[in-house]
Amino acid sequence: MKPETRQALQEALAMARGEDVAGHLALITRLQDQAFLSLLDSEEDYQRAMQFRLRVAQVLEALGKNPAPTARHVLVELTDSELFLAEEDRVLALIRASANVRPPPPPLIDLWDRYSQPEDGFTPTTIPVLVVNGHPDALALLERKLVEPAHDDGVKLAWMHTSILTHRNDVPLLALCGRLLGETLPETLRAPLVESLFDYRPGEWYRPTVPHSAPRLEDASPETWTEIEKLGNLALTTIALSKTQEDAVRGRLAEIVKLRERQSG
Repeated sequence: MKPETRQALQEALAMARGEDVAGHLALITRLQDQAFLSLLDSEEDYQRAMQFRLRVAQVLEALGKNPAPTARHVLVELTDSELFLAEEDRVLALIRASANVRPPPPPLIDLWDRYSQPEDGFTPTTIPVLVVNGHPDALALLERKLVEPAHDDGVKLAWMHTSILTHRNDVPLLALCGRLLGETLPETLRAPLVESLFDYRPGEWYRPTVPHSAPRLEDASPETWTEIEKLGNLALTTIALSKTQEDAVRGRLAEIVKLRERQSG
């Protein structure tokens, strides 16, 4: 790494991690200056971004982890920067860094919406961010993407078996799933959503090199158990399930009963 690049990165990271408002405001300017962006990452760096973590991504990640409002404001300001968004890898880094911005302001919702279009190459990054964010506004956008017919059902199934499954103990997400199963989701996708919430078949659902772990039910809160019970009863009474899917629902509900007994005993 060139000395000037190292210095620029160190200074930017210090600003991004700090609480100084002036430093955050200075970053807004720097991250929209082509000379500074080129100093952080060369054209060759962008060409090997799949194997090399861009330095600008490190700065954005630091901003996303910083709870200071003005640090998050830097990310929001970049959502409408034509220069910053000109590089796809910077867009992806911005989307990832925005996961912890709660509540997400309208410009950020708009960014997530723009970069979750069918076959755009960004959606596989954006959808997990909506789930991780978990704010009602983020989940409302997720619901819209699950319902709109533009996205292929097979793609939506992948979202369910990955992002939704790995966060299926989150109460706000479970509440959304209740609405999806009871009202808004096309009927062809309701049983697949149920199995994502109640089953876990990694050998069937994933490639060996890309596993996704389901959270343990015993680590969930009693509030989560209650939401799961509501969804299970809804699924068993209103949705056409296969024998495998029905057994998975009943098995998870029985597990909750045992956990409650253990907790009370």
